[in-house]
Amino acid sequence: MDEQQRILQIFQSYREVNQAFFQVMKKVAQQHRITPIQLIVIRILKEHPEIKLTELAEKLNLGNSTTSGIIDRMVRDDLVCRARTEADRRAMTLTLSDKGNTLWEESNTTRTLLYQPLLQLSEEDQQQFLRIQTEILGILRKVKEDGAI
Repeated sequence: MDEQQRILQIFQSYREVNQAFFQVMKKVAQQHRITPIQLIVIRILKEHPEIKLTELAEKLNLGNSTTSGIIDRMVRDDLVCRARTEADRRAMTLTLSDKGNTLWEESNTTRTLLYQPLLQLSEEDQQQFLRIQTEILGILRKVKEDGAI
C-alpha cells in the first residue's frame, strides 16, 4: 500500500468513526427534542458556567452570529439564561437554566446507555486508542500551526 492510500485509509476510518459518534449523538438529541448542536452547547455550558458568547463560539468553532442564533432559541425554550456581568454591563454570560440542567442530566443518562457498548473494548485497547488519538491530534495540530506544504 502506498503513502496516499495509507493516509486515505486513516482519514476514512476516522471519518466513519466520527460519523457514527455523530449519529448516536443525533439520536440522543432527538430523544430529548433538541438539536445536536444544542446538546453540545448544553455540555459546554455545564462544563463552563457563566461563559461569554464569544468564548462559546470559539469552543463550537462557529461565528458569533451563528452562536447567538442558537442561544436565542435556547433562551426562548428556557434552556439557557443570559445575564449581564458585573464587571462589564455590556457583556453577557450564559448559564444553563433549571430546565437546561435537567435536560443535561437526562441526556447524559441516555448518552451513557447508548455509548456503553464501547466498553466492550478491553481496557488495554481503550488506552491504546486514546494514546493513538492523542498522537494523531498532536500531529494534526502541528501541521495546522506550521501551515507548511
